[in-house]
Order: sequence, then structure tokens, then C-alpha cells
Amino acid sequence: MFGKLEASDLAKIKAYMAANAVETIYLEYPVAQFEQGKLQGVLYGYISEQSLVGLFYFSNKRSLIMHYSDPVVLGNLNVLKAFKHHAPKYVKGETKQMNGFYNIICRTVENVQESKSLLMTYRQQTISITAACAYATATMDTAETRQMIQDLKFFLRVEQYFGRNIKSIQDIQKSVDNYLAENQFCLMHDGEKLIAQGLIEEETEQMGIIGGIYVDPAYRRRQIGRFISETLTKRLLENGKRPNLFVLEKNAPAIALYHKIGYEDVSAFSVFTIDY
Repeated sequence: MFGKLEASDLAKIKAYMAANAVETIYLEYPVAQFEQGKLQGVLYGYISEQSLVGLFYFSNKRSLIMHYSDPVVLGNLNVLKAFKHHAPKYVKGETKQMNGFYNIICRTVENVQESKSLLMTYRQQTISITAACAYATATMDTAETRQMIQDLKFFLRVEQYFGRNIKSIQDIQKSVDNYLAENQFCLMHDGEKLIAQGLIEEETEQMGIIGGIYVDPAYRRRQIGRFISETLTKRLLENGKRPNLFVLEKNAPAIALYHKIGYEDVSAFSVFTIDY
């Protein structure tokens, strides 16, 4: 049976997450929101013989995060109906599962582009910051930091670098404010000029996902990216959380860097960008 999940299904959801730990990392944050009654979207599940065998989260931002433990889930017509109803622009999941999902949606969309990434995790308990960095770090919500983040041109360049659709100035400012308030930002600056950033994109009581690492082209090859990665990894470890990150499969230099820091390869993930 496929349908929307309710608070009464929480025990089934937690059991499913525990049984499929690493593969469901994209779902950890929305499930934490669901438990707190703060979900920004709809969570669907496929229940077979009183057990959950599939999770589908349609966010209000037109994205779908999915995982299933039994391929029979994809044969249910209601899964396709939910997909058509919500019409997500992005679909995220483990690559081997996304291939099966593509087969059921390919005839209902105009075009699908796939971006492949590698999930990496840090399994050690401590980390030393080995990268020497000659530039200052702004991590706290101070008046000086507030003044610097008024330079929204820097954040627009970040959006362009990651190939994202440019948000409105108000949305960018809100996102920056939220990350700063939650102490999830690591901003590097040269005087009053912002030159690099990294952040903890998602965080629960158990784990955090590091991402958004960007260094101004004029400041690259100075170990700034490594310094940011080590700093954010250390912050998560100090809070008793498991650090994770995603890196594009084709970005060999970044993968090599994360290996040097101590991250290990876990699994291949994909993001579908869909045109209707």
C-alpha cells in the first residue's frame, strides 16, 4: 500500500532508516523534520506486511528524495501518480535505484539530465586542521560578519559556480542569515572581501552534510578549500555528529583531497534534473 505517512507511522520510518542507514542519508533531515512536526513537504511510504519498504519525500521546493528496499514499489501505479501530481524538478537518490525509477518516469517527462556524485563519510573520532591558511575566518554572527555578507555579489557567484538557478536577493540573504545564525557557515575573507565559503547544508542530531565549498578563482591552490573542509568536519565531530559530504564523481582532485583528510567512499548517488 502506497500513501501519505502520518505521525503514527514514525516507528516504521525509524526502523526503515536504521535498516538502510547510509543509503537513506538524503532522507535523514526531512525525517527529523517530520518527527518535529516541521516537515516542508509531504512524506509518502510503501507499506507491505506491516513493514515500510519505500520512502518518498516531495518537498515544497519541487524536489523528490527517494529510497526503496523492494523493487516491487516501482510497480505501484500510485507512485507514478504522486510523481505526476507533485511534478518535482529534481529527484535525488542512490544511483542504482534511480536507474529503476527512471524507467517508470521517462515516458512522462520531456527530458532528464543526470548528475552523479559520490557520498563520502568521515569515520574517525577526531581530526586535526593541517591546512595552513593565511586568511581570516568568519564563523560567528558578529557585526563585522554582518557587514561583509552585504556583498551579495559573492553569493551570486557561488550560485553560478554550482549551476543553480539564481535566487532572488531576498532568498539569498535569508539563506545566508539562517546558516550564520545556526553556526553552519565557514566564511573566509581577505580584509573586508569575501573569498571563500563552506557550510553544513543539513544537520540532525546524528549527522551533518558538508557542502557549498567555493573558493574565489584568484585565491585557489592555497589550501583554503582543505582548511574549510577540515574546520567544518571538526565542528561536526565536536558536536558528536557524523560528517558526510557529496562530491561530483568527475571531480577527481576534490575526491583525492577528501581522501587525504580522512573521508572514505561510501556509495554513488544521482540527481535527476527534469523538464516537463
